[in-house]
Formats: sequence, C-alpha cells, structure tokens
Amino acid sequence: MERLRDACGIVGIYARPGDESIDVRQYLTLALTALQHRGQESAGMAVYDRQGRIAHRVGMGKVREVFTDMGQGLPATHCGIGHVRYSTTGSSCVENAGPFVVGDDVEGQDGARPGAIAVAHNGNLVNGPALRARLPQHLLSSTTDSEAIALLLLLAEGATLRERMLTAFPLLKGAYSLVILAEGKLYAVRDPWGMRPLCLGRIGGIWIAASESCAFDRIGATFVRNVEPGELITIDEQGLHSEILVQAPRQTLCVFEYIYFSDATSYVNDRYVYLVREALGRELAREYPVEADLVVPVPDSSIPAALGYAAASGIPYGQAIIKNRYSDRTFIKPDQRLRQMEVDLKFNFVRPKVEGQRLVIVDDSIVRGNTMKRLVAALRHQGVREIHLRSSAPPLRHPCYFGIDIPHEGELVAAGRSIQEVADYIGVDSLGYLSIAGLGRAIASVRRVSGRTAPTAAQPGASSAEPVEESETTAFYEELLHREFCYGCMRRQGWPFDPVVAADESSPLPLMRQPSPS
Repeated sequence: MERLRDACGIVGIYARPGDESIDVRQYLTLALTALQHRGQESAGMAVYDRQGRIAHRVGMGKVREVFTDMGQGLPATHCGIGHVRYSTTGSSCVENAGPFVVGDDVEGQDGARPGAIAVAHNGNLVNGPALRARLPQHLLSSTTDSEAIALLLLLAEGATLRERMLTAFPLLKGAYSLVILAEGKLYAVRDPWGMRPLCLGRIGGIWIAASESCAFDRIGATFVRNVEPGELITIDEQGLHSEILVQAPRQTLCVFEYIYFSDATSYVNDRYVYLVREALGRELAREYPVEADLVVPVPDSSIPAALGYAAASGIPYGQAIIKNRYSDRTFIKPDQRLRQMEVDLKFNFVRPKVEGQRLVIVDDSIVRGNTMKRLVAALRHQGVREIHLRSSAPPLRHPCYFGIDIPHEGELVAAGRSIQEVADYIGVDSLGYLSIAGLGRAIASVRRVSGRTAPTAAQPGASSAEPVEESETTAFYEELLHREFCYGCMRRQGWPFDPVVAADESSPLPLMRQPSPS
C-alpha cells in the first residue's frame, strides 16, 4: 500500500527507413502509457528526423499530459526511444527528465542535433556520483546517472559507439537497462546482473525493445524474447544483431518485479507475473494460516496474492477496501485533521462486509508502516473485530541501492524490530511476512513457459497448481532464490555485490577526449 517506486520505464522502436506502416511517435506514446506504472513524474521521447539527426521533447507529468499530440510535434520518424521517470537519483525537475541527448550542441530550428547520442535508462548506478565527479563538469546539466552514462558513451575511447560501449560498460556498477539512439541505429543493453527487465518484441519487420511485455500488448506487438543480462542488441537496416558485452557470475533480477513493480499482465523472465503473485498468496496461506471470515486485498497490486491466499485457505475472498480512483496524491490538504485522514481520502470501505468480521488483509509489502497503521485504525473505526495482516514480501530491512526508493534503514518499520513489535506498532491482531524460503518456493512453483505460450492442461504446474514437495528444505529454496534474484533489501546476502564498497571504488575514466568549455 505504501507505494514503492521503480526508477523508470523505457521503450525503443525501429522500423526500416521508408516503412510507413505505423507512426512510430504514436506507438511510442502508447507503449509509454502501458509503462506508466514504472514512472509518473516525467515523460520524454527522442527520435531521428529524415536527415538522421536526433530531436527530442521531455516534460513533467504523465505521458498523456506531456504528449497530448501523441508525439506529432516531433519530426516524422522511423526510429525513436521513450522514457517515463520516477526520481531515485536526482531531484524531480525537467532537467532530470529523459531521454538524455548529448553530443553536438548545434541545433536546428526544430531542435534536432546532428551526431548526437540519446539515452533512456532504467536503473541506478551505485558508483554514479563517482563517475559524474570525474566527467567534464561543464557538460553536466542534470543530477542523474542517465546523463553520466550518455556522456561516458560519448567521450570514452573508441571510434564507434560499440567500441566506446566496450570501454564504458565495465565501469558501470549497478542496474541499467538502456535504449539508445546513435549512428542511425537503435541499441538495447541490459546490465550483466540483469537487475532490471528488458525484452524484445516485433510487429512484422518492426522491432521494439521495452521494459515489460505489457508495452507490446498495448501496441499489438508479439513478444520475442528477453534481452539477456550483459547483452547488446543492435538494430539497423541490416536487421538485428546480438552479442554479450559484459558477463557477471550471478544473474539477479530484482525480485520486486514479481512482487510489485511489473504490470500483472507482463511476462518477466519466462514467468507470468500474475501467476507468481497468486503463488505468493498461496504460500502465505501455507505459512500463516488463521481462522477468519474474509480475505481482503489492499488494492490494486495485492489482488492476485489475496486470491491465492483465499483459494489455499478456503476463506472467502472479498474486495471490502475500494480504492478511490479520483484521489490525488498532490491534493492540498488544508489542515492537520485532513492530513491525518489521508488514508480515508484514498480508500472507501464496504461496511457491511467488514463490520464485526475477522479479516485477513493481504498487502504486497510493508515499508514504513505508517500508511498501514492508518488503514488499520480506519478499519477498526468501521467495526472490524480482528485484523490479520499478511505481506507477500518478506520484511524489508535494508535500503535499495539499485533504483527502488526503499528508504534509509532507520525508516523501515521491520529494521531492528521483531515481527511482534511491528504488529504492535501497526495495531493488528497478527502479522505474517512471507519467508525468504517461501518467496523462493512460490516463484519456483510457477513453471517457466518459454515463448510466452499460455499454460494448458498439457503443462502441469504451468499455472502453479502443482503442489511443492514438503521434503525440499528451506536452504534449497533460499538457494533457488539466490541464483536468480536480487533481494538485498530483505537480506544483505541477496545483493549481487556489496553496493557500499562498489560506490567507493574508483577507476580511471578512459576518456577519448576532454572537450573544452563552450
């Protein structure tokens, strides 16, 4: 319920020059609206014009607010990239909105820049500040990692962008999925740990790279495959070319992509997100059974987990907490009383469903606990008899360094507290967090489905209906989780590397040139 935010959503589209079967600008706009859940502070696009120069537009607000014209104000194009942002590094201002365009400062009347590089980035570099400090300061116009990556790709040693990538990418420590415009081509890159998702789709001969497959669904594209960790995809008139640029010993997709971030309809690392969330709920019911009258989700992201809990426990499911679709987090609350009633402005309650009842409240995660504390108080005011809170994420005890706004350790309600102490603080009758092993067990119960084929009766377990053998040990499922995911916000061993140490490491920047101040 306390909304965690990912850094960004990105998309790139390449149609061969002369292919006018789609308007790339409109399709970028539609794809970005499908990724709006990944960032709502700013939106932007960069496209090639007919002469191969890069033009771009960025603005504060949601996609439909920034691109009321569906991108028609930009030049007609065969290739472009788009970006939606929530700030995890750098403040929320238009200077930090992506995509970032660096390179030739000569602008035409339409704002196009010949020979420029445009970068849209999802993720966060733990050594971003160190990299920025060693770049030519007069070239920096923002406070983001994205701009640092763009400038590094512009200035690193190498005659071509690929050569500069070979120089630059080993210097980047952290999470980065990128779509890039340069040299008339579209590039897609994923960090060697695979911390942020990136996938490929197509519409006939038109290629699309996007953070999530839900973007393909919005524009009628077909999912092809994931971009692999450390992979560079190059798309030009000759087609698609793939190579592995950087390798890491362990692949670590952020486990919150399954728990919360990705759209429920998306297909991430060969599993359907919705099915994983249902499995998380079933595992919660197995680990924390309780006698109750109704299973209630905190809308909307917790609905699949609550359905899973209800199915496994046999307790009826009901949506007794209704989200106010027209509440606005920027709504000015004129006095302290209304500020304290914030949760009441965000949610409405179905009193006949909750009064006198014993409720299992299912939420995807508990961060600071303050919002849940107010929700519990509001439910008590509605006459609820018992409240049993269940979280489909294990306790969050450590901050995230890789692009999620999990705050400082001291702000996390589970850091330094026992489960009972958290329950007492929030005011619930019982509290159950999914265990680390339970998280691994739930994900493993959802069979990978290659090629995005819908689960069928011929694929037992594809819909996660197959029970997991109880003989498998806790250590076994923790190891399964460790091999595939980053879960360092729950347990420090879950990080792919020590982010604090990596932030302090310093390597010389192999810059091809040091531009003079203009």
